[in-house]
Amino acid sequence: MVRLKLKGGALYIAIIISILISVVLSLFIVLAYHNIQSVQAQASVTQLNISLESGFELSKSAYFAKENQNRWQKLPFNNDSVSVKKMQWGCYNLISVYAKNKHHRLHKTGLFGCQASPDTALLISEKSRPIGLAGKIRFKGTCYLPKAGIKTAYIEGTSFSDLNSLRPYIRNSPDYIQEIDPVFLKDLEFTQTELNFQTDSLIAFLPDLLKHSFESKTAVVQQGSFNLTDQQLSDNVKLIASNTITVDKDCQLNNVLLVARKIIFKKGFKGTVHAIARDSIVTEDECEFNYPSSFCVYDGSGSVMNDIKVCGVFFGEACKFKGALLTANTKLKTSRMIINTNKRFELIGNMYSSDYISLQGNFYGTIICQSILLQTPSAVYENHLLNCLFDPKTYSTHLAVPLWFKGKQPQYLCAKWF
Repeated sequence: MVRLKLKGGALYIAIIISILISVVLSLFIVLAYHNIQSVQAQASVTQLNISLESGFELSKSAYFAKENQNRWQKLPFNNDSVSVKKMQWGCYNLISVYAKNKHHRLHKTGLFGCQASPDTALLISEKSRPIGLAGKIRFKGTCYLPKAGIKTAYIEGTSFSDLNSLRPYIRNSPDYIQEIDPVFLKDLEFTQTELNFQTDSLIAFLPDLLKHSFESKTAVVQQGSFNLTDQQLSDNVKLIASNTITVDKDCQLNNVLLVARKIIFKKGFKGTVHAIARDSIVTEDECEFNYPSSFCVYDGSGSVMNDIKVCGVFFGEACKFKGALLTANTKLKTSRMIINTNKRFELIGNMYSSDYISLQGNFYGTIICQSILLQTPSAVYENHLLNCLFDPKTYSTHLAVPLWFKGKQPQYLCAKWF
């Protein structure tokens, strides 16, 4: 058998080996390049997240000016830019922050308040009259009551006798309750009467299904009245009615904002809602409002009427509310404000009324009012409590409540991220 010897075989082998080595080296170079690019991109995104958090810190500071809203601001320590949008969404502050650089863009939105107090359960002003107690009454936090103290009362066939168990929790009331920050009320009034064309966008009609991101302008629909039956509305949606908004139990609302003269929720409704009314908000029996919902009743028009009307929030039986409830009067006292709770009512959050609150049920938060006015099917009792639990501690750790009062710079807490 004759073996053929290839001329220059060693050279061919050397060339092949060189090619293989070149391919391997090229692969290493490409891999190293992509690795460097990946590391740089990751570092850029990490830095952008830090810039995003810087935007939130800026929005929470006392140095944030409204005229800087929705304006890109270049950060001094890197090449990132941030834009901040801050506005009132019901009782809470809605903060949206955008951050961008040459290659990436991030966005984050949240509803913000401040940390709930674990100590104060109930605070009413000094009325020089004792508080009558009936039914099952329990205090699990400090209650600021008139100096006249507490007494046993007989209401709806029940009384209360264990006064000594409550006295360790009682402190003397102030002469007046703290007033709501005028800036907060001014923002409420603006939301009721004006459109902000920097943040709002009018749409012609209300579709049955609408989920609108907080990254865009608020989708606003204006009508004389709304009758919401089976619509599904989510997030950055605002309905404004000059008269009444009626919400059926089959309607699905998630974080939307309702603004009207009067708002009515039908029996069995469940959802997350922020409602602002000039006259009243009424819920029928067995309604449930998820955290963080908020109700505000305030009429900043200051119109004077011959007869002082009663305005406020009126709950049916067995309702549950998680969030914040506010009824505030004007300095002219053009109306009487009340929050009226009912049997088996449950609140997780804070409640404030510049006039009256009718208290029945379980209250996991802080209640502040000028005085209490108990309404039952048979009578009306001033300065009386019936079947109440006051417990500000159970949910205080993770509960964000609205920034209602003017004072030192608060520690913000996010109620919900979107």
